[in-house]
Amino acid sequence: MSLIKIAVDADNMLGRQFTELERQNLGFAVMQACNATAYEIRQTWAATAPRVFDRPTAMTLRAAQYKKATRQKLYAEVFLRDEAYKGNPPARYLLSEVEGGERRKKGFEVLLQQKGAMPPGWFAVAGKGAPLDRHGNVRASAVSKILSQMGARQDKYQNQTEASIKRRGKRTRGGDYFTLQQKRGRLLPGIYERISFGFGSAVRSIFIFTRKANYKARYNIFGLAQRAWDKLMPFHFNRELQKALDSSKYRGKR
Repeated sequence: MSLIKIAVDADNMLGRQFTELERQNLGFAVMQACNATAYEIRQTWAATAPRVFDRPTAMTLRAAQYKKATRQKLYAEVFLRDEAYKGNPPARYLLSEVEGGERRKKGFEVLLQQKGAMPPGWFAVAGKGAPLDRHGNVRASAVSKILSQMGARQDKYQNQTEASIKRRGKRTRGGDYFTLQQKRGRLLPGIYERISFGFGSAVRSIFIFTRKANYKARYNIFGLAQRAWDKLMPFHFNRELQKALDSSKYRGKR
C-alpha cells in the first residue's frame, strides 16, 4: 500500500443527463478519461519536480505512479512509488516533503544507532566536508566506508577487522572515520574523517548529529492532482465519450 494515494473518481461526471446511446458508451469513456488524466498527473510530477527539488534523482522524477481504471473499477489511483531495489522508496523519503514535519530515519542512521556510534533518536545531516554526489547527497561509497569502519554493516563480513585495518594502513595514510557523541572543542557531535599527510593531519566533518531534522511542506501532490483533475478530466471525458460514440455500432440510433 502506498503512503500517498490519490483516487481519481469519476462520480462527478455523472451529474448530467445522458442519452441512451451515451449511457451505452459511458463506462468505456469514463475508464479511458480516468487513465488519460492519471497519466498526465504522472507527467506533470516529472516535469515539476526539478523546479521543486535540487537535482532530483531519477527515482524521484519517476516517483508518481498510477494504476489504471477498468470497466469494473471506474477510477484510477495515483500514488508515490513505495518500493525500491536499493535504499528508501520515494513514498517514504518524499512524505515529509509533501506533508512537512520530521523526516524518517535513514537506514544508515538506524545501523549506527544500533551499534552505539550515534545518539539514539538523533539524525545525521551532511557536514561541510562531506563528499556529495550530483544530487547533493553524501556519496554512498562514503556511507559504506563509515558503516564498515564502525562495524555497523548488517553483513558482518563487510565490516573491517583488525587485520583489514592494518592492511589498509600499509596502503594509505588517510581516510579514518571517528564519531563524537558530545561536543569537543569546536567540533560538534557527528562523524569526522581524519586525513593524514606527510607533514601532519586534518579533520573534516562528514555528518553532524542533530536532535531534529524537519522538512517544510514544499510540494503538495494532493493539490497538484486536484488541479490536474479539475482541468483535464472534463476534457478527456468529453473527448473519450465522443470517440466512443463515433465508433459505436449503435451509431445513429436514439
